[in-house]
Amino acid sequence: MKSRRGLFALALSFLLFACGAPQPVAVASHSPSTAPAAAQFSPTPSTQPVLKVAGSRYGDIIVDGSGRALYLFDIEREPVARCYDACASSWPPMLAATSTSVADELDQSLFATTVRRDGSRQVTYNRHPLYYYVGDRAPGEIKCQAVFEYGGGWYVVDPRGTRITRT
Repeated sequence: MKSRRGLFALALSFLLFACGAPQPVAVASHSPSTAPAAAQFSPTPSTQPVLKVAGSRYGDIIVDGSGRALYLFDIEREPVARCYDACASSWPPMLAATSTSVADELDQSLFATTVRRDGSRQVTYNRHPLYYYVGDRAPGEIKCQAVFEYGGGWYVVDPRGTRITRT
């Protein structure tokens, strides 16, 4: 049990080191010492998650209806989620319950969903399951771009559905 706590502490410190530096995309007020609200990041299905495009320091990216950045996990080469448990605590999936809409500037044919092992439906774009980063506390924030965690790289997504590798 003690070694598990040590491993958890080590993993947590790596996560904070890798993604702890605030890198807001747009001017946004936030307090780095304020913990994110748990409900804000719970992967609860939305009845209508909207995908749209927003400008950022990395160029145009895909965001949800409220302007929160969406990420892809580069080890997911097919539309099959591989981020669960501790990974999904840091990178909650964007879930959908029923219908969704995609903004005109995005290609509707690239939008789909995939079934996670718990039966929930995760939004995909260009065959990539989409995720939030738990440290992004407000619309327009991108705090964990182009980092390696949980065995792969995490990247914001451009309107074609490909990763943006700029840091």
